[in-house]
Amino acid sequence: MKYLSRLLCLIVSLSVWMGVHAQTPSPSRGGTLTIALPTEPAHLNSAIDTTQQVKVVAGKIYNGLIKYEPDLAQSWSVSPDGLRITFNLRKGVKWHDGRDFTSADVAYSIMKGFGPNNGLVRSTFANVQSVQTPDAHTAVLVMSQSAAALMSALPVATATILPAHLFDNTDIRRNPANLKPVGTGPFMFSEWRRGNAIVLVRNPNYFEANKPYLDRIVFKVIPDTQSRGAAIESGDVDMVFHSTVAASDARRLGALKHLELTTDGYFFDSTVAFMEFNNEHPIMGKAAVRRALAHAIDRQFILDSVWMGFGRVATSPIHDNLKQFYTDDVPRYAYDPKRAEQLLDEAGFKKGADGKRFKLVIDYVPFGDQYPKMAQYIRQQMIQIGIDAEVRNSDFATWVRRIWTQRDWMVNMSAITNASDPSIGVQRAYWSKNIVPGTPFTNGTHFKNAELDEYFEKASLNTDPLIRRRHFAAIQRILASELPVIPLVSIDQFSVVNKRVRNHSSLADGVYSGYADVWVAPN
Repeated sequence: MKYLSRLLCLIVSLSVWMGVHAQTPSPSRGGTLTIALPTEPAHLNSAIDTTQQVKVVAGKIYNGLIKYEPDLAQSWSVSPDGLRITFNLRKGVKWHDGRDFTSADVAYSIMKGFGPNNGLVRSTFANVQSVQTPDAHTAVLVMSQSAAALMSALPVATATILPAHLFDNTDIRRNPANLKPVGTGPFMFSEWRRGNAIVLVRNPNYFEANKPYLDRIVFKVIPDTQSRGAAIESGDVDMVFHSTVAASDARRLGALKHLELTTDGYFFDSTVAFMEFNNEHPIMGKAAVRRALAHAIDRQFILDSVWMGFGRVATSPIHDNLKQFYTDDVPRYAYDPKRAEQLLDEAGFKKGADGKRFKLVIDYVPFGDQYPKMAQYIRQQMIQIGIDAEVRNSDFATWVRRIWTQRDWMVNMSAITNASDPSIGVQRAYWSKNIVPGTPFTNGTHFKNAELDEYFEKASLNTDPLIRRRHFAAIQRILASELPVIPLVSIDQFSVVNKRVRNHSSLADGVYSGYADVWVAPN
């Protein structure tokens, strides 16, 4: 298990480096930080929902076991065979309702909370057989097999520790605490003004001495992209995160004297934008059609004209930030519309008397303006090769239901984070055993490939970095050949932040961290 120890040391070192270099003069206490939310979350339980609008709020209310440094766990050890991980928990930690935090909360969260219910880490924790609690401050994970990515999956954004006294023996998805969360984190839930704002206040009993610095965090719901840009420019909000200001306007905003444009804080949120296909659809389910469509797309144009250069042309669902796993030695599809038409003819989809081959409906995630712009670009490209295409608009809840529950879709423009390891962020989207109808951000394409499954499973269990690299290279070649998704852009996510906000990207999990160290300079 030396690999796990080296990985964790690397992660901790990165966070410490970021923290040291992000620190500015002595923090000021008090004040309010206002963050723009691009869409209102359905609830605030990140153990069952990993959408950005949930994680960014819940990460301030809850804790994980580690945050690339100690969090609820002060220390930990891994047995030589990797099958027992012992966490020594902090003493004296209180839930926001005054109850003691104990190992029972860890056991509940792993076995009944995020373990079975979180689409991002469900496969990572599948090998945890039990969590032993020999005392109130010790939790021992007992594994059936080792899990190479487990230690890097333990921050609050991916492994939220919930209060067992409020959740155990309840329906986790309908628990009232999802709307009025009780955590151990630096900020406490105060109020939710529907359609307007979510307000958090300082936790006076937080276990990190003299933290947090802020008095309040207000998450202001601003669904319109242009309005978010205007709000950060005017000072109505202090931060717009996760590229939800128009990319075409971001650099202008970042050049203003009171604002900064930064890509810091997203290292372990490496995101690839893509065009994905419903593999159960009679047309989209044909690999020959998907390969044809790949030739009709100019990815460089999408990078330059939609993402305005924030990233690189993608060749793989694995982001090139994760250099230890990424390979560009994969099949490529040059921009060649004539070749696309030829392949569609060969696949049996020749133009009819009306010049059309078939009807294509394009959905997109309603999160910022880059995704609808990508959808409109794809529509134009499809029309050029004889496909009758239309773009369908949805709110976020409708979009989620359509993709993962109703299965009423053909093509979807979206993106997923790789997280800190492809076994966490990539496997969930293509592993056939993670097809979970009704659960967002699992395998929504319903792509199935036995060889791919085997490589994913080997990569998730093997702790030798060289062997894992070979497995992920094979995975990328299969995905590039079968194309359940067409990777488009390896995004450099960005935030636009008022310069009075300090230390906002001091940890590797960035905007999804607890913000106990964040402060605002006096005006």
